[in-house]
Amino acid sequence: MKSTRKILALLLCLAMSGGLLAGCGKGDGKTADSSDGASHTEQSKNIVIGTGQSCGSLDPLQSYDGWYTVRFGIGQTLTKLNDDFSVSGWLAEDDYTVNEDNTVWTFTIRENAAFSNGTRLTAELAKASLEYVFENGTRGAEYFTPASIEAEGQTLTITTEKPEPILPNKLADPYFTIIDTTVDLSSMADEGPVGTGPFVVKSFDPVTKETVVVKNENYWGGEVLADQITFLYTEDQSTLTMGLQSGDFDAVYNVSMTSIRDFENNEDFTIVRTASGRTAHGFMNQNGALGDETLRQAVMRYLNKASYCADLLNGEYVVGKTLLTSASAYGYEELTDINAYDPEGAERLLDEAGYADIDGDGFRETPDGEKINLRFVYYTGRPEQQILVEATQLELARLGIRVTPEVHDTQTVIDMLGSGDYDMLCMSINALNCGDPENHMTTYFKTGGSYNSFGYSSEAFDAVMDELTVTADPDRRVQLVKEAEQILMDDSVCIYYCYPVMNFVTKSNVSGITSTPADFYWVSENTDIQVS
Repeated sequence: MKSTRKILALLLCLAMSGGLLAGCGKGDGKTADSSDGASHTEQSKNIVIGTGQSCGSLDPLQSYDGWYTVRFGIGQTLTKLNDDFSVSGWLAEDDYTVNEDNTVWTFTIRENAAFSNGTRLTAELAKASLEYVFENGTRGAEYFTPASIEAEGQTLTITTEKPEPILPNKLADPYFTIIDTTVDLSSMADEGPVGTGPFVVKSFDPVTKETVVVKNENYWGGEVLADQITFLYTEDQSTLTMGLQSGDFDAVYNVSMTSIRDFENNEDFTIVRTASGRTAHGFMNQNGALGDETLRQAVMRYLNKASYCADLLNGEYVVGKTLLTSASAYGYEELTDINAYDPEGAERLLDEAGYADIDGDGFRETPDGEKINLRFVYYTGRPEQQILVEATQLELARLGIRVTPEVHDTQTVIDMLGSGDYDMLCMSINALNCGDPENHMTTYFKTGGSYNSFGYSSEAFDAVMDELTVTADPDRRVQLVKEAEQILMDDSVCIYYCYPVMNFVTKSNVSGITSTPADFYWVSENTDIQVS
């Protein structure tokens, strides 16, 4: 295996050569960087994973960095989402119970669960970790509000202020990663938390976002097979593909749809594909020109999403229609899309509303004579984003609407989504992050949601969400979600471009790296590499 230094040199060389491999010689891989442990030739089990996704810190409460605490095998949660989005115990046993009105949940912490420093996980320490979330985080209340959290031995009791029928789902979100709060947390952002996962942080570079984890010698869940895993971050899709082909990466998360077929029917590689809860959102900021619903409707009706998926995304994505993926039971086939593809209708809408090219530059002005230039923010860490944004720019130019793409790294785009610094913003988001869309809909679309910075507010939508949060009956929950989705569609709130199919491509000697619908779980104690 090439050392981390060798791979970083490859990335630098690619950047300097405009993405070409010319001038980047391939080494023999027989030397190892002493800071990174032994190479494959010395029989250690070191794995390098390339990814276009990474975190700004290792603090689970910062932004969505908790996802990486779990993805990197550092932390775990009380419960875990299965591939069918059902819930099982993880740090807690499977036998959790709830009272009749869904306000008192009782969990049993596993007897053998322990932190990486060897401290046994008790209900008291789990309680302290959850309380830390609500005392120091900003999004806890969007999941639930505890009236009390009590601990006795290994029994943890959570009493909520209102009924919480899907609390186990919510506790599976990495935001609730269980960490040891009795240790010094002042350096957690750079050094990582003391968690319960099969790996511990060796190093994290906040600039390059390279993260190195090593075997947790105190892991409670069994033998950890890999000695070290290095996660190398680049949003250059060609770098990821070529790094895997050259052997510099042992696995790559989410290989581009334009490259995935290069690895099919190749005995040297294994492809793990899975449907996901993700939707590629096109947020439209109503605090600017897109505050006019007519303009939003025209934009949405002019976009040929079916063509994007079939021709530009090589059939690897399902055409978007509703907020929630077609693979879920939330109304993809039955809900009505008032903004279905209708380019002629889009032109009529703008003509009738007085959007016209007054100055003859080929682009329309508003009815008040103001120029329109929509800043479309995106990132390249997910391969579909640039394709969708550039296709939108080209199509809307034919409609007479100027769009200016603006690319940033993933974390910057997340921050811009939170601040509202955009006209349009493209982001792939797991709308089923709790195995249920309630939290996503609250966070992004309910009035006051932490990522609802784009000016949308609907009493009808909020009322449906208020009922959904306290409803236990599964059939009624599905119906309420459909009602909420239809309101969002009728209000022309957001473009739902497509639903990605996720993948991990690994070398054939690598196992135990997973692509799951929840998209939280990448590596585990079973992650392994066969070395010769």
